[in-house]
Amino acid sequence: MKTTAVTAITALLVGVAPAFADQQQWAAAYVDWTFAENAPEAWMIDQDVWIPQPGLARFFTLNWNFTAGDNGYMGLQTDASGVGNVRFSLWNATDARGTSCRPFDGEGVGRTCELPVTIDRNAIYRLRVWRTGSDASGQWWAGYLISRDPSGKPVQTMIGEIKVAGSRTLIERGSIGNFSEYWGQQVAECNDVPASAAVYLPPAINYRGAGTEAYQAVAITPSPRTPDDNICSTGGESRGAIAKHLPLILAGGPSMLITLGGDIADNDALADRVINGQKPPKLPAS
Repeated sequence: MKTTAVTAITALLVGVAPAFADQQQWAAAYVDWTFAENAPEAWMIDQDVWIPQPGLARFFTLNWNFTAGDNGYMGLQTDASGVGNVRFSLWNATDARGTSCRPFDGEGVGRTCELPVTIDRNAIYRLRVWRTGSDASGQWWAGYLISRDPSGKPVQTMIGEIKVAGSRTLIERGSIGNFSEYWGQQVAECNDVPASAAVYLPPAINYRGAGTEAYQAVAITPSPRTPDDNICSTGGESRGAIAKHLPLILAGGPSMLITLGGDIADNDALADRVINGQKPPKLPAS
């Protein structure tokens, strides 16, 4: 269920990533989220993400499937030189509006929107996808990034708005997950993958307004996962990357730290620095 969205994400990096044959394959790690059995399907998702070490050629995403088929994702990304952006994409979309939206093709077709972002390793960002208007030709969904300005005030920025089939009105809560990926060029040994760290806080669905009502449902359990084809276990192999999942409590909720890349000692040390050496930043306001 979740694999469909995750395995296709590389296709949407057309224009910013090397050809797939030259890419470091299976260098990724996932988090799957479980909601209470009585939780509804979602017309909106909010998730906070902290990236204490962005790394190079990296993607940190929130992924989902629609209940009626097709899928999408949004997240923060760096290129091979470390320059950042935020991206929002939906498969089989028919239209998009925003300052930087375009069609994509490859292992699927759709629309993607992106904006430049300098990723602050001392900030927590909120990713937000929200069902917006509809008409006879389809359903619109909007992607937002929420951060803090220098005074601490929350700033919500629309990445773009994308139209899909009119039946895509709800997101399947059981499909909601996260994905840390190194999409850069193939390296000789997987311990040459540059290190990164990201903390994914529990996603919440169907928030009804700032300061007025609570989230209708918040994920209760994060589950770690790595690609079946990630053969990197010692760092000397040519495919994949060293990855570590560490559950932790952040802002009172069950969160998951993913460290990806480096050799085993580097990866362990990075995880220890994040957990014991870096003070978590403040959450953006709702």
